[in-house]
Amino acid sequence: MKNNALLIIGIGNEFRSDDAAGLIAARKIRQLNLNGADVIENNGDGADLIEKWTGREKVILIDAVLSGSEPGTIHKFTAPGSIKPSELFKFSTHLFSVPQAIYLSASLGNLPKELIVYGIEASSFGPGTHISEEVEIAVNNIVNLVKKII
Repeated sequence: MKNNALLIIGIGNEFRSDDAAGLIAARKIRQLNLNGADVIENNGDGADLIEKWTGREKVILIDAVLSGSEPGTIHKFTAPGSIKPSELFKFSTHLFSVPQAIYLSASLGNLPKELIVYGIEASSFGPGTHISEEVEIAVNNIVNLVKKII
């Protein structure tokens, strides 16, 4: 059964500094009360992600990444299409990671018709609940991008 509502998934751990970026973005998007979008938070477990997006037409994932770019850089890729998330998700606190979930879901044929991933380059994944200024700016930019999509 297909669900035509846009699903927005904010991924992260709010106790690992910039790793909370996806969660914070999801919370800000949810506060906008945008019609036509379901917004959820997730810890990034790949199996759970596959379960959440199976049957969805369009999904937006937002997560912190570590690629060596400047903190706050926003990376965007789509699947199917420009699937290369393993280059960005070098650091993961997830047992079954986002890239693995994308690849497995694609091979099983249950990847959403359109999957957009926004990766926010993190500065720190250390213990704590404070996010860096660069990441906070990137989160707000992604919230604005999502508003335009909806």
